Amino acid sequence: MSFSSELKEEISKITDKDCCGLAELSALIRMSAGMSPKGDSIVITVHTENAAVARRFIQLMKKYETVEFEITVEKEKLRNKNLYLVKAFSRGKKMEEFLSKIGIISVKNGKITLEEGIKFKIFKKRCCKKAYLRGAFLGGGSISDPKRAHHLEFITNNIKIAHDLSKLMEEFNISSKITRRKERYVVYLKNGDNIKDLLGLMGANESLLKFENERVLKDMRNNVNRLVNCETANLNKTIDASFNQIEFIIFLKEKGILSKLSPVLQEIAEMRLKFPELSLKELGQIMDPPLSKSGVSHRLKRLKQIADKFKQFEGGNINV
Repeated sequence: MSFSSELKEEISKITDKDCCGLAELSALIRMSAGMSPKGDSIVITVHTENAAVARRFIQLMKKYETVEFEITVEKEKLRNKNLYLVKAFSRGKKMEEFLSKIGIISVKNGKITLEEGIKFKIFKKRCCKKAYLRGAFLGGGSISDPKRAHHLEFITNNIKIAHDLSKLMEEFNISSKITRRKERYVVYLKNGDNIKDLLGLMGANESLLKFENERVLKDMRNNVNRLVNCETANLNKTIDASFNQIEFIIFLKEKGILSKLSPVLQEIAEMRLKFPELSLKELGQIMDPPLSKSGVSHRLKRLKQIADKFKQFEGGNINV
């Protein structure tokens, strides 16, 4: 089961107040259901590949309205998944009145119109707003595996719903962005802290813990990789510098110049040849007496200057 499916499974089992259940159901229908007339009534159709979402829809509808259900399970061969088609209907105007009550449709002079956005006047309480976000995720949300990326999104075919969802999360200091994907609108979060806050807001405590654990492990791995890369870069730099130093020291030795230099320069040259793997700081620490990094650097630079000068005037007399 994917992390997204696990999250939906978890939040579909949350028991809440009656007002919150209505808010969740309203969002679930608004995000994932289609509506069509059947005689003098309305049929609500939820099409989902998540069994938990189908069960939650049936559970909430039974709780708030006397309805009949027609359930069909189809097999999607390409992805080897079940698709659940749940139809809910009742007789007379009861479904029409219920959908109007939860802010899905409005009825004026016998004419039914679909509400464009979220009816915040109906769901004023803070707890109901949290439940609305939970229902919106059940109906049109998904989240990436936290091992790979931080990405949570809601998909809707209504631009007003997209903006209202973003506005609703903003009330809880959760920032989101909106983009268009073909004929749909996507409200998405990529910031790990925002996703963490939203999971807590929806009451998904187990998923929140798993998300945070993976985030900590991911940060730890990244930090270790950065340190290893840094150490590797420093080691390579030390080796390259040491190789160049050994090259001009051997040149001075072969030309018989090293033996004519001062004892301190001869000493640092011999130590570099003996310990090619050490950094300048480490080389200075094993000197007797110990020498600072800048002291080691200064003496090696002096050796290089002498070697460069000899190469430039090779064959003549130079003062070293």
